Parts: sequence; structure tokens; C-alpha cells
Amino acid sequence: MEKRNFSEKTILKLIGALLALAYLGFCLYAGITGKFPSMHRVEHIMRFGDLKNWVSGGMSAVMIFAFCITSALNDLNLQKGRKKSFLPLCLTMILPIILLLLLESYLDIGWIGIALYAGIAAFLFGIAWIPQLLNQWTARRLLCDESMSGRRQVRIIEWIHFHPLKKLLVFGVWGFGVVLVLRGIWGTATGKIEMDGDLFLFLLGTAVLVVALFQKMRRYICTPYRNIPVLNQILSKNQLEQLLDGEHFEPIEFEDEGMKKYLEIYQSQNWMLIGGKLLSKKLALWFTMNRFRNHTSLKVLYLNGMTAKAKVDLDIRGDRYTEFTAVLKELIGYEGTLKLYEKEEQLAQKFASFFPEQTSEQECVAAFLSQDVTAIRQDYIQTFSPPPDPRKKKRSRRERE
Repeated sequence: MEKRNFSEKTILKLIGALLALAYLGFCLYAGITGKFPSMHRVEHIMRFGDLKNWVSGGMSAVMIFAFCITSALNDLNLQKGRKKSFLPLCLTMILPIILLLLLESYLDIGWIGIALYAGIAAFLFGIAWIPQLLNQWTARRLLCDESMSGRRQVRIIEWIHFHPLKKLLVFGVWGFGVVLVLRGIWGTATGKIEMDGDLFLFLLGTAVLVVALFQKMRRYICTPYRNIPVLNQILSKNQLEQLLDGEHFEPIEFEDEGMKKYLEIYQSQNWMLIGGKLLSKKLALWFTMNRFRNHTSLKVLYLNGMTAKAKVDLDIRGDRYTEFTAVLKELIGYEGTLKLYEKEEQLAQKFASFFPEQTSEQECVAAFLSQDVTAIRQDYIQTFSPPPDPRKKKRSRRERE
């Protein structure tokens, strides 16, 4: 078993967490028993409004405890091999605070307060856990044994990150701004609302935002299948659906425990699903990774010079890097190195040269994805491979001699 080394800072953090926990117990004792009159005095706590001292003191103790214990656990590196997340810290703070408010409401107004704050707690739990569970359940629907049409598979992938709901939400927020502006103008014109300086500035600012964000809102909503980067900007909705006809996805197995638990990658004959983004094996030429503490961002360079982006919520280092790199090399179908720095324009020109009869980028990409591309990919590899090292040539000659 690995031996844990407790530094002085870690010990101080643990002591601070214990003291905060002890003070929380004192606040609960004062609130339940009714003793210590000063703890039942009502004070105004900024945005929280009027709270009794035992409630506000308990909330402060909870936050101090959460910060101290989370920092101490990070020092001890107890979450090694797991996905890093701020969720445990948030829940450690939010849930005890909700329990404090529940207790105060029960002591003040009975079961009505319990029902009110229990609903809030359930809502917060839903926000924290339900999306992640739905993401996994939605993605695993691709593994059904029954054959699915391309249209159904694309729609399943689109729901992994809830893009249909996000589009509805974006349109609703933008439409609400439009309604506010029209309501203000109509109310002022009919005399129901008196126009003053503050109202004028509010309506003007809202109108400017509505106009400025119209193109972004329209682009976000009208772009089909946002989980298929690059291709959703080129091909039509029907073309994207037809590309997945006959595809059957299978999961990629990993040896690392953290990757088994948190990283789900699926692949078919021509596609790979990473982080909820569908990437084309035919188009993928090279990849780069940016590794952060809590996630890893991935950029995949396509043959036409465009870049598809994906993100996995896992720290890819050590053995994980080796496993993940092997998967990405399977995506691009090449083990060597290529010289592609700032070659995007050259890639796009070369891609168009293979389809002189096609008049648009959409036709070129559609024609490319509908045929065997082995020869084209081999041509790319030969063109952009680095020249052989002369020192290796001399060394091989000496070995032959």
C-alpha cells in the first residue's frame, strides 16, 4: 500500500477542517436546542437576506470545511486515476447548506419549508448528475445489436450533448429579448409605460444585443448536427445521415482504470466517436493534443485543411497518453510523422485537385467520402512526409558494408 506523506500545510488544512466541523456541530446544537440566545439573533447577510446567526455561522463553517478538506485531499492525491472535477467540492458545500436551511425552515414553518428546500436539493442533484448519466446512456444506444439507419445514429449522437435542447434554449433567450424590446416599444406608444432614462437605456441595450447576436444565433440553430464538426458546415443534413448508413459502432477497450470508467470511445469502419464528436477516419490526417489538469482538448486535421475539435474530460498523462495516442493513430491510419505546420491552404488546394470535375467544396467532400480513398491518403502521406535523415542513410550503408 502506498505510504502517504503529510506535509505541514496538509496537516494545517486537516486541522482547519476539523475545527470548522466542530463549529458546525455547535451551530446545529444551538439551533436545535434553542440555547445561546445570541446565536438566534437575526442578521442581514448580503444577498442571503436575514438569517439567524447559527444558520449563517453553519454555512460559513461548511464552506471552510469544504475548501480545507478538498485541498487536503488534492495534496494527498487520493483521486489519482480518476476524473478531476469541481463537483465534489460544490456538493460538499451546497448539500450541508441546504440541510441547514431545511432545518431552519422546519423549526420555523414546519413541513412547508421542508418541501420547499427539498425541491431545491432535488433540482441541484439533477443538474449535477442527470446530464452525465444521460450522456452515457445515449452514447451506449449506438451499441444496439439491431441495425440502425444513418439518420437514427446521427440523431442519437446529436443528443449526447443535448444540442437540440441547447438550440431551443438559445432561440428562447434571443426571442425573449425580442419580446422585451417589442413590449417596451408598444407600451410606450400606447401610453401604458412611461419612458424614462433607465427604461430607454435598458431597451436600447437589449435591442443592440438582439441585433448583434442574430447571426450567431441563426448560425448555431441552422447548422445541422453540431456533433459532426467540419462536415456539418459543408454537407447537408441528408448527406450526413446517408454517410452513416450501414455503420456499426463498437467500444474501444482500455487497460487504465480511469479510462475504462470515464472515457468512452466508439468506432465503426469509417468513423470514430470521441468526446461526443464524430470524426471521419477517411478525412483524418493528423492530430494534436493540449493536455490540461481536468481535460484534454483534441484537434484533428482533415485532408481538406480544416480542423475538427473534440474534448475529453480526463487528464491524459503517463500510460493513459500511450493508450490514447494509439487510438488516435488508429483514427488517422498512420504511424509515422508528417510536416503539416501551416500547410492548411496547401492541403485544401491538393484536396480540390483530386476532383477537378466538382464545382463546389460540398461536391468534392461528398465524392471523396463515397469512394475508396486509400490511394489519395497514400499520396498525401508521400507528399507531406519529412525527407529521410542523411545520418540514418549513412548508418544503414555502414551496416550493409
